[in-house]
Amino acid sequence: RMRPAFYALGRGRVGDLLTLLHPPYTAWHLSYFALGAAVAPHLYVNRLLWGLAAFALAVGVAAHALDELLDRPLGTGLSRRTLIALAATSLIGALAIGVAGVATVWVGLAPLVLAGGLFLPAYNLELAGGRFHSDLWFAVGWGAFPAFTGYVANAERIALPGVLMACGCLALSVA
Repeated sequence: RMRPAFYALGRGRVGDLLTLLHPPYTAWHLSYFALGAAVAPHLYVNRLLWGLAAFALAVGVAAHALDELLDRPLGTGLSRRTLIALAATSLIGALAIGVAGVATVWVGLAPLVLAGGLFLPAYNLELAGGRFHSDLWFAVGWGAFPAFTGYVANAERIALPGVLMACGCLALSVA
């Protein structure tokens, strides 16, 4: 049987969990958050690390667990209950980091935390008849959004460098 991805480790709890993390894709989207943060006027290492943790939980675990729950693209043997638990706890963890950022960094992060919390299940569970599960929404949600959020978390404002980086990451994701 052909592996669903070159990094798929095969059956077994550890192999399934590592496969679920979708390492190349997770690293790709985490790099967008870091790129957004890097073009901010000042890079706060703690904000970078907390943001990377939030996106790792959201994109690396929750999104892939919901994908696997929906149609098993990675072919893991993880139970439905395990996938739901992974998705829920990871998304809650990511949102908790986001709420802490709103409370300690800048209240302007609130719309981004809310948007991320709504987009992830809409995209990965193909809600609204799959309207949010398209190439464009992929590029917006997994390309532009992390980059823009990385910028805003460090700059505490919306400005041209963050918008340009988000547009660049959107274009790379479309490609």
